[in-house]
Amino acid sequence: MTVRLQMKLGIVAESQRPPDSPDTVLVVEPSIGSTTRTKGHLYLVVTGAGGGELRSATNMVAERIRHEYYYDESAGITVCLKKAIRAANRELRVTERPVAQSGEPGPIGIAVAVVRGNELYVATVGPAEAYLVRQARLLTLPEPSPQSGLPTDDLSDPEVWHGALVAGDSLILISPNATRRIGLSPIQEAVIQLHPQVAIDQIHRQLTGGGIGVAGGDGMLALEADEVPVTQKGQPLRPVWPSDSLAGVPERSPIPLAETIVDSVSVVQHTAQQVQRSADGMLRHSVYGLFDRMPRRPVRRVRVTPIAVQRERQRRVASAVVGMLLVLAVVGASLWYLAGTRREMNSDMQQRGQTAYLNVQNDLQAVWGQGRDLLTSDPKRAKGYLEDAYANLQTARQNGYTPDDLADLQIQVVGGLNRYYHVTVVSPQVVLSFGSDDLSSVVLGPDGGAYVIDNTTLPTVYRIDLVTRSKNAVAVKGEPAISGGVVGTPLLLAAGGPDILILDSANNLWRWRPAAGAATGQGTLIGINVDDSGTWGAGVRAIGTFSLLTDADLGQYTLYVVVPSASQVLKYPPSSDGSGYYAKARSDYLSLSQDVTQVDDMYIDGSLYLLDKGVVERFDSGQATVKNWTADPPGDTIMRPATPFYTHVAADTAIKDQGSVYAYDGTGRRVVAFDKGNGTYIREYVLPSNSPYFSALKGMFIRTGANGSNPTLYWIESGNLMSAALTSPSASSSASSSASSSASSSTKATPTVKPS
Repeated sequence: MTVRLQMKLGIVAESQRPPDSPDTVLVVEPSIGSTTRTKGHLYLVVTGAGGGELRSATNMVAERIRHEYYYDESAGITVCLKKAIRAANRELRVTERPVAQSGEPGPIGIAVAVVRGNELYVATVGPAEAYLVRQARLLTLPEPSPQSGLPTDDLSDPEVWHGALVAGDSLILISPNATRRIGLSPIQEAVIQLHPQVAIDQIHRQLTGGGIGVAGGDGMLALEADEVPVTQKGQPLRPVWPSDSLAGVPERSPIPLAETIVDSVSVVQHTAQQVQRSADGMLRHSVYGLFDRMPRRPVRRVRVTPIAVQRERQRRVASAVVGMLLVLAVVGASLWYLAGTRREMNSDMQQRGQTAYLNVQNDLQAVWGQGRDLLTSDPKRAKGYLEDAYANLQTARQNGYTPDDLADLQIQVVGGLNRYYHVTVVSPQVVLSFGSDDLSSVVLGPDGGAYVIDNTTLPTVYRIDLVTRSKNAVAVKGEPAISGGVVGTPLLLAAGGPDILILDSANNLWRWRPAAGAATGQGTLIGINVDDSGTWGAGVRAIGTFSLLTDADLGQYTLYVVVPSASQVLKYPPSSDGSGYYAKARSDYLSLSQDVTQVDDMYIDGSLYLLDKGVVERFDSGQATVKNWTADPPGDTIMRPATPFYTHVAADTAIKDQGSVYAYDGTGRRVVAFDKGNGTYIREYVLPSNSPYFSALKGMFIRTGANGSNPTLYWIESGNLMSAALTSPSASSSASSSASSSASSSTKATPTVKPS
């Protein structure tokens, strides 16, 4: 029994795609055996850097490539693919001609793959990407070229990658919009662990989920090579022996020339029959043609309608007239009734809105009227009044009051609730913008600079000076290190003693040590030996170090790695000679193995904090048993009712049980501070309601002044390094301003609202 490769396919259903997506996905699997053997199966993703108006252009490009590739039999697969892409570019220039910004490449990208047996051909042009996953490693096929988008006046031959497929290989054709928004690591994990269709569904949900929607393309396609058995049964050949010794010998007459005379007579007879049939046909054709040319009188049709049918028609007409009159009567009565009901509804809405507006004023008067400050003297009573006022604001808004009518009251009510629940509104500042680049991780370096990973085009680790706001590259994918080896795609960052640790996609660990006294990005990059890092597998969730050095002279520290395949946080003490980390010294930090596949972040200060499934968990050092420590939930369920889901963690001091630990809650768009010692809720920090940030934060750290003063939050989001000072407002100033606002609002007349 032999085996052959069979491709498992996963694509996004058209019903699940957003209407403004410009991308087109095309799959051609011929049913004709000869076509399959010569041309193979065609898989195509055409992307567009724009809105839904590019859908017609991407459809045209996909159909043109399909037609040209299967129609052209003049050369092999590589040459036919190049000719098909050039033909699509020519037609795009002539017919569609999408408009690009001045100086920018064309907006159309192509990712195409052909599978023939166990052969794979892949080509990409413009903003489109193709990846091969083999043995849990992600390979780019070929290197993307976003500057070669279509249409273009000068299209060079695209590079076509050709290689062999083996069982277990997976191929991904995807829009760069998806990789930029989600990142390659979640896509790689989904394709490795799931069936291609389930993986594509999960990736598409991550792209379009989270309540923020998707802008741009969502084209994606996944293939997985699998072995299937092929059974063949041959029919053995058997010799046939003639029973007669003269079998096969032509029969001949014993009379000489008899066969020749008979054959000649047969030919003459056959020729005479053909001549007779031809003459008869010509005669018939002439006579029938003459009849066809003679004039004809048209036959008039006479229709007779029975009396019963005439009466049935009359009854139907009468019924239709009566039905139409009844419909007109019902519609008129309904309009008259609804007009009265609408007047009553408008009156009720106006009454409810005005009542709710007056209730808000009365609640604010009870909290701050006549010079009192109930938030100071009796906070629990003040909370009840403010929550009632917040509910009445919603009622007033639903019954005809505009945001402008409620603006002053809204400021007082929200300000009071924020003061009760210890909520601080901070002002975001852009430290440095990377434009549309994909920033995925950030840490505070030992030299006071911020270190970030930029995954756009050529993945790079940058150092950002927080004073001058300049950036310098410290590690680039493909860069050779001093100690030997080449840096892979950077995935995770951590700070340890005097170093910045970089973990790449091949689970290689690199150390960047800034030069002594240098704060401009100067330093050395060398590899750190972790002899069993190859056993970690794909999907390491986080790395960290114990911030207190184990050897101050050598600059050594203990390494912690969250490894899902081991269901553990692995702890690596440094070797005594500083040569790296060895498996024989490794230990399991957690006393019991647990599922860590959904851990999003980790922080270590002697105790270890994990953000697992959106919950902040703390583990003691040493025996690694769970301490009786729980992060208190924030109490403001009125303005932010969703359950917190924490994904990133930081702290304002590296000393155990001192200071605060900060966690980012994406559902509530806030950063919450807890006491390290007992998990008590301290304060939460939010941005102004009109700010777009705190929606997709991907990493953060806290920087303080002398003695832990003036904490400042730094984070990365939407291609920017952001900052915000975490200063608490003065209670007295807040109270006085609220009281004065309440006094002024109490004298203001209630606006008259006329709902339509």
